Amino acid sequence: MKLGLILTNDWEIFGDGTGDYFEIQHNPLLNLMDIIKEYEAKITIMAEVCQQFGFLSISNNFDWAKKISIAWENILKEIILYGSDVQLHLHPQWLDAKFENGKWSLNMNKWALSSLDTESIENLIIKGKNYLESLLYNVKPNYKCQAFRAGSYCIQPSDVIIQKLIKAGFLCDTSVTKGLVNVGFYDFSDAHSNLLPWLCYEKSVTKKGKSDLMEIPIYSKEMLYSKVLEKFTPSLFYSIFFGVQVPKFELEWQKARESVKSKRYPREQRFYKSKQKKNLSFYIKAIADKTVIQLDYDYLPASVFVKIINDIYQNFKDKFPDEIIIPVVASGHIKDVHSNDNLKWIFEKIKKDLNEKVVYWTLSDAINFWYPKLKNFD
Repeated sequence: MKLGLILTNDWEIFGDGTGDYFEIQHNPLLNLMDIIKEYEAKITIMAEVCQQFGFLSISNNFDWAKKISIAWENILKEIILYGSDVQLHLHPQWLDAKFENGKWSLNMNKWALSSLDTESIENLIIKGKNYLESLLYNVKPNYKCQAFRAGSYCIQPSDVIIQKLIKAGFLCDTSVTKGLVNVGFYDFSDAHSNLLPWLCYEKSVTKKGKSDLMEIPIYSKEMLYSKVLEKFTPSLFYSIFFGVQVPKFELEWQKARESVKSKRYPREQRFYKSKQKKNLSFYIKAIADKTVIQLDYDYLPASVFVKIINDIYQNFKDKFPDEIIIPVVASGHIKDVHSNDNLKWIFEKIKKDLNEKVVYWTLSDAINFWYPKLKNFD
């Protein structure tokens, strides 16, 4: 048995339309691809096309917008040429986007895909799929847009979305993180698994069923957590809760990431931020409480990320035959980081400690391997 590590990246500017495309999206991805090539890895770009539709809509009026829309297309072609993957990501708040007084104005009432009417959901999914396939067909004639991730993971209620994804020819969704909850947006508490893929129930992505849509969840870990220790004594925090002595340079990278992001995207601008009131209960839970963390290579220190990967391998190595590859989906958002050093350190540690146990997969690799097995099994 091996692990198929699937590095996904939700590729976009910030959710309110702010952020310089070349600074936080394009140029960092070029750098990331150099690292991917150096370590012979792969990545799956979850391409947020609604933003691109917005820039295309004004490209005849503004040369800078035309430059961005062309660069957006060209870099995705490079991703495919290298052998990595591009799949569909949708943030529908861009649908009514207007560029006024030098900035974007988005419709936050359409933050969740499920907020749209049935016809609009279908039309948007088909438009996004057709756009990516027409763009990338000439680069890779057998390219298929067959995997989906909802913007900000807002795929619930999911019955209509499942129906429309299947109708459009999608085989896979990867919006779910077991146990992750953001009140008012999504609740994945009852997800079937935190790791292994399943065929969705016709009315819910979190439940196992017999539909034609497979869910490959982003890996999550339920654990005791202390936000107070993480913030004020991170070295002690990772030692206690993960059993890892995180090197100083990894902690410094984390600190710099938070500083840069807070300047680029101030917290008060973030529409998705938690709606929980900061009462006494909030502060008690900040000291220590059960929580769920996502396998995120842009937030977890490299040492912790690789420790989690190794733990997954140790837990499953005797449960599956040699020919099975278990998909492990990790998430990232290139707009959130100031450098890709953390991922480089992850690659180095995997090469050193888990070289024969981990292969780098794309979502398409995982679909090709697992979808027939799940359909035949059921």
